[in-house]
Amino acid sequence: MPVLLIRHGESEANQENIIVSYKGNPGLTEAGTRQAWAAAKAVASLDIQAVYASPLKRTQQTAQAFLRPGMTVQVDERLHEINLGRWDGMKIDDIEMEDHDRYHQWKLDPEMGAPEGGEALSVVAARVRGFLADVHHRHGEGWVIAATHSDCMKAALLDVLGGHWTAASHMHLSNTAGLLLDWRDNTWQWMVWPLMPPHQLSTADK
Repeated sequence: MPVLLIRHGESEANQENIIVSYKGNPGLTEAGTRQAWAAAKAVASLDIQAVYASPLKRTQQTAQAFLRPGMTVQVDERLHEINLGRWDGMKIDDIEMEDHDRYHQWKLDPEMGAPEGGEALSVVAARVRGFLADVHHRHGEGWVIAATHSDCMKAALLDVLGGHWTAASHMHLSNTAGLLLDWRDNTWQWMVWPLMPPHQLSTADK
């Protein structure tokens, strides 16, 4: 059962270079809305069984583009943006000025350098892992789309690969980037999206 984690489209906070988790709830820009619909068009042929999103407006607006007739977006708290602690709602330029060393420590090591009151990446990984486990039991067939956030996707991938949390500093997930995970051989596996029509995905490795 494939799960496609999708980062939300460009948000008003992205446009203003603000990092935001719980303090504020920006929506998508016009460009972000176009990105969401373009991403949805790219997977239009897939058998999508369910669409999930974090509780935040930018992911729910992104998820809307992937809905099939009769579906609604299912909100799951475990897909929420990483808790940014005392930096929540601040412009990155201001964080650089006020807390330069800690900010760059966090960028290099999101596990040990989390801001005061913030979440370590392993905590994010644990809640996304729980979400994936529930989705696996709830939806046996077809595809699941989950609109979420960059750090949630980094945490999920490192968790699946057993990678060190510092490897997150080498990852960049642009708006509407996708991470495809599939349940195979009793474990989640990272599937690199092949350069072929989506309908061939199930037969390509036989």
